Amino acid sequence: MTLTSRRLRRLVAHRERLERVQVQALGRELQREQTRREALLSVQGEREAFFAAGAPANGPLEPGELVAAAAYALRMEREIGARAAALAHSGAAVAVERGLLMERRRDLRAVETLLEKRVAAERDAARRQEMHRLDELAGQRWIAAAGDNADRA
Repeated sequence: MTLTSRRLRRLVAHRERLERVQVQALGRELQREQTRREALLSVQGEREAFFAAGAPANGPLEPGELVAAAAYALRMEREIGARAAALAHSGAAVAVERGLLMERRRDLRAVETLLEKRVAAERDAARRQEMHRLDELAGQRWIAAAGDNADRA
């Protein structure tokens, strides 16, 4: 199958569409990463507020409240760990999407370069063909003119 300029143009259009889809996928991953970052910061803020509140300044400490506070602190730490892991996973997904986008862009540039070379080759071939046609025409006129001169002599 020959890659004509028409086929290459269609291929460029197709690769551009694929690149747009890849940009959208990267955008979705970036949004997901931002959402997870905000959720992590929110939970970290809640933990800081919990520890900043501290124990009551006066009065006895209830053992049940102490156990509940320790359990809540442990749950917050686990949630922070889970959200940090999710954020790290999102970072990896964003890196993969960026890599795919860069691959698509390289692919598109390669096809565009092929198209430019093909168009230039077709233009050169057309120019050579036109020059050949003009040379043939000039040769025929020269032969005709030389024949007319020979008849007159």
